Amino acid sequence: MSAEKPTIREKRSKRKIGLGGMIFVVLAFLALAPDLGLGLSLKHKSHTPERFSESWNDASQFLLSKDFDITKTPTTRVYHWELTQSTISPDGLDRPMLLVNGMFPGPLIEVNTGDQIVVHVTNNMVNGSTIHWHGIYQNGTNWMDGTMGVTQCAIPPGQSMTYNYTIPNQWGTYWWHAHAASQYVDGILGPLIVHSPDEPHLEEYDKDIIMMLQDYYHTDSGSLVTWFLSPASQGNEPVPDNGLINGRNSFNCSSDAQALFPTGNKCTNGAPLATFNFKTGLTYRIRLINTGAFADFQFSIDDHMLTVIEADGIDMQPVAVQRLPIHVAQRYSVLVKANQTVGNYYVRATMNTNCFDVPNPALDPLVKAVIHYEGAPVTQSFNSTDWTVSGMAPVCLDLALDMLHPYDAQPAPTADVSYLISFIFETGSNGINLAYVNGISWSPLMTDATLFQSQKGITLFDTTQQIVVLNNTNVVELVLINHDDGSHPFHLHGHTFSVLGWGNGTYIPGATPLELTNPLRRDTVTIPQKGWTVVRFMNDNPGLWTFHCHIDWHLEAGMLIQFESLPEQIKKFQIPSKITAMCDAK
Repeated sequence: MSAEKPTIREKRSKRKIGLGGMIFVVLAFLALAPDLGLGLSLKHKSHTPERFSESWNDASQFLLSKDFDITKTPTTRVYHWELTQSTISPDGLDRPMLLVNGMFPGPLIEVNTGDQIVVHVTNNMVNGSTIHWHGIYQNGTNWMDGTMGVTQCAIPPGQSMTYNYTIPNQWGTYWWHAHAASQYVDGILGPLIVHSPDEPHLEEYDKDIIMMLQDYYHTDSGSLVTWFLSPASQGNEPVPDNGLINGRNSFNCSSDAQALFPTGNKCTNGAPLATFNFKTGLTYRIRLINTGAFADFQFSIDDHMLTVIEADGIDMQPVAVQRLPIHVAQRYSVLVKANQTVGNYYVRATMNTNCFDVPNPALDPLVKAVIHYEGAPVTQSFNSTDWTVSGMAPVCLDLALDMLHPYDAQPAPTADVSYLISFIFETGSNGINLAYVNGISWSPLMTDATLFQSQKGITLFDTTQQIVVLNNTNVVELVLINHDDGSHPFHLHGHTFSVLGWGNGTYIPGATPLELTNPLRRDTVTIPQKGWTVVRFMNDNPGLWTFHCHIDWHLEAGMLIQFESLPEQIKKFQIPSKITAMCDAK
């Protein structure tokens, strides 16, 4: 990080340059940067993908079996994963992707509360990698959290690591993904579902479905990160070329030439949409997971109401909606009744393009899948009417705070300490736009981890590491101030938090109203543009825990802060030597 003091840019170039100028800058950048991949190399081996083959996409894993034994008796579940690179075509356009066991999305992990999970990961890619278990507390196993430079070093190419942890006192919808560079954008991700006999809504549905929503880029993420963190981007994030539901969508191949980053790759029109079979009279639980890099989605199903019953692993008092906003890394469960006329209906996940700085002419922001009723014609082209369109919200925000109330009602905990955390984008004299949290732009340690340093008793960390020390088991309040003109979905590792309130303008402690009776609890919350959010969590989980914006481009730009929770207990950690030894790999 440059030692110079950057100048504050009050607005991040919101539509400051025309599309023609943006395309010129992009093409000039690509001409100067032919091999920039962090997670993927642009100079990759040529593969001939089977047209729309199912070999890399297992649709059956997204329909959870009712034969799965939901029990309080714990067991050990063992998985063997191999990370590789291959060329596939999720939407018809060939694209080198990072795969787990040759699959995209990667394999389902389905367990019960109390189960032990053992995942043997072998890295056969050209770059190091890690796996993070998004939303899992990892209480007592902080070194299994999978955050490169924080809780571990990357698994070197050709080597393996075993993730071994249990999941007590949690159930709901989670996911796993790479947490090294921007690799999850290139395909290293999958669903993680935790069941429990204690779930209050367990008897309210007949079928259980996963829908993973994702913005999708035809250019590898390493090249996009390098472009974004250069003067060429002028601070504008890469805009998706398409979107996927469970790794599937169709793309108009003629649009590739108009994309912000044209690929010229082989493309076949008519790729299939994801399809979900409904039977009249049944109720379906649909687990929504936004596994994307940038886009906030508005989710709906034509003519079918959605009843929200879960947010980020926390059971909710049921609330019915027509549309549901879901930002990056968030999860919801909704109940949907198959009570309409037998036919075909579209699932719609629409990206809120109001939150993009520039347009991408190749992008159709409406991502669709098919609800197919038993007895209806088998087709992916049909007439189906969206709910009355009232226009996309001008900003990206979560569902109104007063609509979501935890099923297990709990008052807001009284704060023992409070921290002000502010973040902003700033542009240095070199023209590079970086994110700063309380004045520091984070970058990952490459040959060490802050957890390992803390375990050794080190208290002076690198200047690129913003670390808040939490010495006591107590309730921590965070007052989050967003100086940026875009919203940010912030995720806290190792915890859920109570969301007491959010708004625009100025937050005044003691005067601004907060929800204290039964506030929303979750692990990922959207901070409004030029606004504030107040959350509280119990500091009872020792370790190094990151709190970061889950828009991948913003994380790569440095929008991350760490909490060093209970450092005296961290010193007692018995971290396996095989994990620390990865930092010495060449």
